[in-house]
Amino acid sequence: MLLTLLKKEFYLIGRSLGGILSLFTLSVSVVFIFYTSIEVNEMLSERSVRGIKWAIIFILNFVIVSQSLWEERESMGWEASLSFVSPISLYLAKSFAIWFCTILVNGALVLVLSVFFQNMSMDRYFGEWLFANLGSGSLVFLGVSLGLIAFESRLKEIIIPLLQLPFSIPLFLFGLEAEHRYWLEPGFYLPSVGLLLFFMIFYATLGSVMIEILRNEH
Repeated sequence: MLLTLLKKEFYLIGRSLGGILSLFTLSVSVVFIFYTSIEVNEMLSERSVRGIKWAIIFILNFVIVSQSLWEERESMGWEASLSFVSPISLYLAKSFAIWFCTILVNGALVLVLSVFFQNMSMDRYFGEWLFANLGSGSLVFLGVSLGLIAFESRLKEIIIPLLQLPFSIPLFLFGLEAEHRYWLEPGFYLPSVGLLLFFMIFYATLGSVMIEILRNEH
C-alpha cells in the first residue's frame, strides 16, 4: 500500500509543471537573474548568497507543493485514497515524495550557485546541500499540511501563501543564522543541524495534529 501511495504522489508531481525538470529550470532562471543583476557588478558575500539560496528554496517548495495539491484536488485522489488508508498516512506519503524531489533539485541548485557565485565554493557542497534539504523538509511538511487544510476552505488558491509565509519566517531567521554559525565553527557543528531538525519534526508533527483534528471534525 505504501508503494502504491508513493507511486501516486510521484505521478501527481510529474503532472504538475513537468515535475523535477521544470523546478530545475525555474531555479536556474532565478539564479541567472540574481547573477546578471548583482554578481556581475559586485561580488556578493557568502551570507547574501545563502539568503538567495533560501529564497529560491522557498519559491521551489511553494510551487511544487501547490501544484501537487492542485492535481490532487482536481483528480479527487485524496478523497478516493481515504477509503483505503488513514489521512496521516496520506499526508506523510505526499510529504516524503515531494521532499525527495526537492532533495534532487537542491543538489542541482547548490551546484548552479557554485558555478555562478564566487563566494559559493564546491568545497562546501555537502554542507550547503544538507541545510537546503533540512529547510526544504520543513517547508514541505508545512505546505502540505496547510494545503490539505485549505481543501476545506473556499479560499483554496490564496490560503496557502497567507498561512505559509508567517510560519516560514521563524525558519528563515533561525535557519540562516544556524547555517552561518555552522560554517564558523570547526568540524561538524551539531547544534545548527539539530535546530533545523527540530523545525522539521515540529512542522511534521503540527501537520499530523492538524490532519487528525480535521478527521475528528468529520
